[in-house]
Amino acid sequence: MQFSKCRWFVPALAAAAGLVAQAHEEPFGYVRGAQVEPKGEWEITQWSTARIGKETGRYLGMDFATELEYGVSDRFQTAVYLTSNYHFLHDATGSSETFDDRNRFGISGTSLELKYQLASPESAPLGVALYFEPGYGTIGGVSGERKLEIELETRLILQKNFFKGRLITAFNYTVEPEWERQGGRWESELWMEGSLGASWALNHRWRIGVEGRVRSVFGHSNLNDAGAVMFHLGPTLFYARDRWYASLTVLPQVAGWPDTRGKGGLHLDEGERTEIRLRLGFEF
Repeated sequence: MQFSKCRWFVPALAAAAGLVAQAHEEPFGYVRGAQVEPKGEWEITQWSTARIGKETGRYLGMDFATELEYGVSDRFQTAVYLTSNYHFLHDATGSSETFDDRNRFGISGTSLELKYQLASPESAPLGVALYFEPGYGTIGGVSGERKLEIELETRLILQKNFFKGRLITAFNYTVEPEWERQGGRWESELWMEGSLGASWALNHRWRIGVEGRVRSVFGHSNLNDAGAVMFHLGPTLFYARDRWYASLTVLPQVAGWPDTRGKGGLHLDEGERTEIRLRLGFEF
C-alpha cells in the first residue's frame, strides 16, 4: 500500500516541477526574460503602470499598454502595442521643475516589438536574447503635455535558471534614444538602464521575487551630459494558471541625482517616488 502511494506521488511531484520550470517563465514586471513565445502561439497582455509622487503637490501618471504577441518561430517573436496615458497633476513640483496642473486621459501611440532568442535558458548554460522596440507617442510621459516622441529601445537580455527553473534570474541592459518635437523643434536625449530580477517559485503557481533598476538620462544624446540617475528597488509577485498569469511589481525610488536635498535624496523631475506595475497575460 505504501509503495503504491509512492508510485503515484513521484510522477505528480515531477509534473509539478515541470510546471515550475516551464509555465510563463517571465515573472517580472520590468525585467524581460530570454524566452520567446512558441511558434504559432498568441498572447495578449495588458500593462498598467502607476507613477506616484513628486517633491510636492499631487502627482499621478498612469501608463497603459495593450500588447498582442505572436511566436513567428521557435526563436523569434513579434508584438504590437497600443498605448494610452492618464495624468493628474495639482501644484506638483519636482527636484527643479514645476509642472502645469492637468487632469486628462488620451491615446498616446503605438510600438512594434522584435525579439530574437540566441540561446534558450532551458537548454543552454545562459539564455540570451536581443530585443528591439521602435515606437512613437503623442503624450509626454512625465508632464502629460502634447508632443511628438519617437524612441528606439534596444535590450540585451540574459537569463539564468537554477534548480530546474525554481529560481529564475535575469539581467537587461537597455539603450533607448528618444527624439521629441515640441514648438517646431526637435530635441534628443539618451536613456540607459541596467535592470536585474530574481524570482523564486513557492509552488507551481506562485512566485515571489525582487527587481532593481538603475536609469540614467543624457541630454542631447551626449554621454558627457548626464542629466539624471535614478535607482529603483522593490518586490514582485507572480501568479500563473494554465493559460493566464498576473504579476505585480512595486518599485520605489531609493536614490537619485540631482535632487533637492543633497546626497541621498531622490530625483523627481524625470522620475517619481514610486512605480507600481500590474501585468495580466492570456495565451491562446
